[in-house]
Amino acid sequence: MEFIILWAVTILCFASMFVWMLRKPIKDWLIIFFLKSVITTITDCFIMAADLLDYPIRFFPKVFDTNIVFDFLVFPTLCVFYNITTQHSNLKSIFVQALLYSIPVTLLEFWAERNTELITYKHWNAFVSLVTLIVTFLIVRGAIALVRKADSYV
Repeated sequence: MEFIILWAVTILCFASMFVWMLRKPIKDWLIIFFLKSVITTITDCFIMAADLLDYPIRFFPKVFDTNIVFDFLVFPTLCVFYNITTQHSNLKSIFVQALLYSIPVTLLEFWAERNTELITYKHWNAFVSLVTLIVTFLIVRGAIALVRKADSYV
């Protein structure tokens, strides 16, 4: 069942890329996608090194300790959609939407931890996941705002 979930999520993420890649400014969305991938991967590497959680079932387990589907596809794709919906938002709306995007992901992760072998919490919990997601969404949103500001000066 776990590999079916991983494949379904992978296909869904690749399909959703066609939605956001057709929206302008595509360079912003690509920057966001890759920046979120890097941040999530680095964060996950520290989390794995600290033995806070584990991904028992994942693609390429001999190569990656982390779940690459979530690090390289799910979270970056969600971050792009988050940035699309907050592109013209005020600060309050940016924070509220970070929370609104993070809650369902956290609930799904909590469900997966309880009902599958995709993730195992060791010294981790859903609240820490929620905060981590919100913070990384806001970091990437702030970074792209700085890029847009710098781009307007050039």
